[in-house]
Amino acid sequence: MIGLLVVLLLAALGMPLFAVIAGVALLGFNAAGYDLVAVAVEYYRLGDKPGLIAIPMFTLAGYLLGESGTPKRLVRLSMALLGWLPGGLAIVAIVACAFFTAFTGASGMTIVAIGAFLYPALTRASYPQPYSLGLVTSSGSLGLLFAPSLPLILFGFVAGQLNTTPVVTVQDLFL
Repeated sequence: MIGLLVVLLLAALGMPLFAVIAGVALLGFNAAGYDLVAVAVEYYRLGDKPGLIAIPMFTLAGYLLGESGTPKRLVRLSMALLGWLPGGLAIVAIVACAFFTAFTGASGMTIVAIGAFLYPALTRASYPQPYSLGLVTSSGSLGLLFAPSLPLILFGFVAGQLNTTPVVTVQDLFL
């Protein structure tokens, strides 16, 4: 209870949230009797894995793709291939959002980058507002199932740290 009050007080005083969480975690490790040097060594061991380099690279790729106009080109390509179908604009939204999420690894970036101009296009095409919002947000999340996606890389990294049989690696998660 006291820990929760300390967290709320520090957060209310404007301390960065990552520092509050790290401080509470260190206090918890100390209270449990763990040597703090061992905790630091374990953090370094986990952070030293080469697979984790993909996380900032996905973020950089998403930013570069978003700023370069790739979402509009991806929608134009999808529209040329699938726009003639009945409900073509909705299919274009699904395909474009799914592929953009697969390229960038982040569904939030997709919803902002592609949804910014697909949502008005869907509403102009007489799709209801709740349907348009649901379509764009769910399509952005659909791309997380395609390789390479950030959640699969993180899951493979964490699962690889466990002593399980069979051993799970990031490479095993992608077909």
